[in-house]
Amino acid sequence: MTRRLVGLVAASTLCLLPNAAYAHPGAALEPHDLWRAWSAAPGVLLGCLVAVALYARGVRVIRRRAGTRLVSPWRVRSFAAAIAALLIALVSPLDALAGSLFSAHMVQHLLLMMVAAPLLVLGDPMTAMLWALPPRGRRGVGLWWRRRRTLRAVWRAIASPGGAWILHVVALWIWHVPALYDRAVADGAVHVLEHLAFLGTALLFWWVPFKAHGRRVGGGTALIYLFGAVLQGTILGALLALARLPLYTAHFGTTRAWGLTPLEDQQLAGLLMWVPAGFVYLAALVPLALRVLRQPPGQGVRVLATAGVSARGTP
Repeated sequence: MTRRLVGLVAASTLCLLPNAAYAHPGAALEPHDLWRAWSAAPGVLLGCLVAVALYARGVRVIRRRAGTRLVSPWRVRSFAAAIAALLIALVSPLDALAGSLFSAHMVQHLLLMMVAAPLLVLGDPMTAMLWALPPRGRRGVGLWWRRRRTLRAVWRAIASPGGAWILHVVALWIWHVPALYDRAVADGAVHVLEHLAFLGTALLFWWVPFKAHGRRVGGGTALIYLFGAVLQGTILGALLALARLPLYTAHFGTTRAWGLTPLEDQQLAGLLMWVPAGFVYLAALVPLALRVLRQPPGQGVRVLATAGVSARGTP
């Protein structure tokens, strides 16, 4: 399966390159140009190919030595789906359409934060890619990490429930400040920074409840963590969907070709943030809630009470 994964990504990359078109330059994208508007994003394509190659090599090494215990088939499928989501978000015509429609831009961001990020975490690429290195390289990485006390302390802070939640929420809200959003649409470098912020903080966010190794957060804490994310996403989506005036100027001249006014486009984007994104959070929330409810009588209440105490001062 890992070889097929490498071949699929390589073939898709080669197919995309001849018809490449960059995302936001020049005139706004119109419907008749949509399926020719593939984005030639060398950094994305090369990064995906390298990641897939390292992951595939690591999985082969692990399976020769430990079977499927460390990286099970469903984790490999999760990683493959994450790579597909990244390519759809950043290379397909969706990237070009995001320059014309706020709603398409929202879909792009949701793919990065709500699809690619959790699937990457579930795919456990760090384990596979570490095993892709020769034994001396793995030992070198481990020794380097043990010596970086400050870096380890920073990691513990940002990968804690409070740190990851705050970074994720701040990134989501700050990049929807009208001035900064409009700048990201107009400036390619700022646009890349926006995507890195969304993907990076989302990886941290989903790492907390889904991490493959180490001690996971308790069920009650995870419930509060994810419910808080549902709440803030609902608020942001509602603000965009219920606004009476368009808040962003970047798409004032680009929505008419798609049969939308700027306000309608913004309202659609808000609904996407409000409903589909909320369902993703809830999909992760429900199994945790069931796990707490299945505990012996009284224990689930104690777990929630403990989580509430530990969460004081934490969003």
